[in-house]
Amino acid sequence: MVTLNDILIAQSRIKNVAHKTPILTSSTFNDLTGLNVFFKSENFQKIGAFKIRGAYNKISSLNEKERKVGIITHSSGNHAQGVALSCKILNTRAYVVMPSNSTQKKVEAVKSYCAEVIFCGETTDDREKATQELIDKYGYTFVHPYDDDFIIAGQGTVALEIFDELKDLDYIFIPVGGGGLISGCSIVTRSISPNTKVIGVETEDANDCYQSFKKKELVKLNSTNTIADGMRTLSVGRRNFEIIMKYVDDIVTVKDDDVIEMMKFFLERMKIVVEPTGAVASAALLKNVLSLKNKNVCAIISGGNVDLKILNQWIG
Repeated sequence: MVTLNDILIAQSRIKNVAHKTPILTSSTFNDLTGLNVFFKSENFQKIGAFKIRGAYNKISSLNEKERKVGIITHSSGNHAQGVALSCKILNTRAYVVMPSNSTQKKVEAVKSYCAEVIFCGETTDDREKATQELIDKYGYTFVHPYDDDFIIAGQGTVALEIFDELKDLDYIFIPVGGGGLISGCSIVTRSISPNTKVIGVETEDANDCYQSFKKKELVKLNSTNTIADGMRTLSVGRRNFEIIMKYVDDIVTVKDDDVIEMMKFFLERMKIVVEPTGAVASAALLKNVLSLKNKNVCAIISGGNVDLKILNQWIG
């Protein structure tokens, strides 16, 4: 299992590549919720999301032979961009398998980093099948979006930055897709601030981790239906689930409408653009799903990559 030391090594490895992102506050949001909330804003990260952290940590750790053959991954967008930019920085070829329903802006961003995009079906199974076929044919080196120790360690650096600035946090709320971010951040939290409770948040129609957590066994969905494209994975990774069960205190869910309401708040009151997945953790605080009062809480905004035309349809 990934350790705090692995995450500290990752922090050293990515320090000249990833930004140290700001922590924002809103007195209006605090008044609405009765909480003292801090927003860790990875929407200001390179590629507009936290995924550059894990991707660069993984790819920079590969040997020359592994990089030379070319790197391949599958992703709906943010991990794809993280891999593409990391490969560009490290002068390595990148191949990205993306579902056909990926947002156009994310596809364009991946291509802008000189990666080759290969489209597949819309499910995680479709992505994995298409990726494996290309690996079998060309021998590419695979970089998993979340079920990988180096990816988990890289994502955990988000929490290192949080606890470097914030003390006495009662809760940290983290969005859950494949589980890379929450697994890495929960390891840091338990090591540095053991009294801080870790809460994962999903949307109701992509609640594989919620079900898995409650049943204490890995649940795989047949399909998902959510605006939060980073949560369309059918199940969390096995490594990730093991860490979640060990270090996470609870998993909760919110509705897509709650996410849209939160995105609207970010735009109107805080003047920042946040993608649906990035707004999920904060939406759980807006709806106060755990009925908290007078607590110090950090919510991770995982990204801000959203097509403005689609955004207008949601909140216009």
